[in-house]
Amino acid sequence: MRKQIFMEIYKSINTRDDIPEISQKYRVEEDVLLSILSQKTVRNVKKDYYPIMNRIKEIVKLWDRGLSFFDIANKLSFSPILIATLILKEKGYNKKDIKNIFTNLDLIEDKRIKNEIMKAIEVDIAYSPESSRIQRENGKKGEEMLKIYLDNKELQFLREDDLRKLGSGKTPDFLLKKPIKIRGRKVFWFESKASFCDYIEFKQDYNKQLKHYISLFGPGIVVYWKGYIDDIITDKRVLVVDKNFFEKSFTSFEYI
Repeated sequence: MRKQIFMEIYKSINTRDDIPEISQKYRVEEDVLLSILSQKTVRNVKKDYYPIMNRIKEIVKLWDRGLSFFDIANKLSFSPILIATLILKEKGYNKKDIKNIFTNLDLIEDKRIKNEIMKAIEVDIAYSPESSRIQRENGKKGEEMLKIYLDNKELQFLREDDLRKLGSGKTPDFLLKKPIKIRGRKVFWFESKASFCDYIEFKQDYNKQLKHYISLFGPGIVVYWKGYIDDIITDKRVLVVDKNFFEKSFTSFEYI
């Protein structure tokens, strides 16, 4: 995705309702936009969490006056699930109770709270139990797709669990038993990411994982299944690709 297009999308996408129109305007798949929106939501929460916590008395008053969890979250550009959590804590609910009612709505006796939590779960794309489940499934699906591609090339590898058994700390999803060279580039490992890669996402993944893989094993490839910004600046020892790489570029290789 071109940088300018990404910046326009990132600026204009704020809720799930924005996705169909933006998808049509820029001809970008909706699941890609959902990934971008989820990232934006999480970043806004990290930035605004403590300022909003400091306003919790004021926020509870808004709820007491009739505004819903969703209304307040929309007003503050924040997560509806987290707004509900903060308000319920202020109303005397403990962490265990809140966790239970988000996963079992039948436990909620108050009709207003039940309806508003149902709405929050429906619209929150980053912090609801359903969104967490979808993120886990997408992660597993991405790893399985990558495994299929590597199996089709008859490449042998160690999985993350195999490496942990050997005592490795930081472990890529797939460490090749025998490294390869693709178009002159050495590849020792593959990492799967079920997300879109912008500058912030890559920096986070690099500092948390990728730089450690380079230090331990050498250069590798990270696959962002939802795509990436075309001119993404990375460590030269990490090749950023998407699904098109396997269909168009990874046509041949040689063992090192």
